[in-house]
Amino acid sequence: MTRRDPIVEEVRKHRAQIAREHGNDVETIVAALEGEEPAETTPMVSFPSRRLPKRATRRQVRVTRRPNKALEPSARS
Repeated sequence: MTRRDPIVEEVRKHRAQIAREHGNDVETIVAALEGEEPAETTPMVSFPSRRLPKRATRRQVRVTRRPNKALEPSARS
C-alpha cells in the first residue's frame, strides 16, 4: 500500500511544470533558477563569524621525585 503525500504531489507537479516550460533541459532550468530573485523579500542578516577561544595551555606541573613506598605485606600471606 503506497501512501500519497499531498506535499510531495504538489512538489512533483511544480517540478513537471518547470521542466515543460524549459523543454526538459537541465542546463536551461538551472540557468533560469539561478537568475531568479528570491521569492521572499525578508531582509537577510549575517553575523560575523565567532572567534574560537584560545586553547588553554597546560601549566607546567612541578614533578617531585619521591621514592616509592615500601610494599606492606598483604593480609592473605
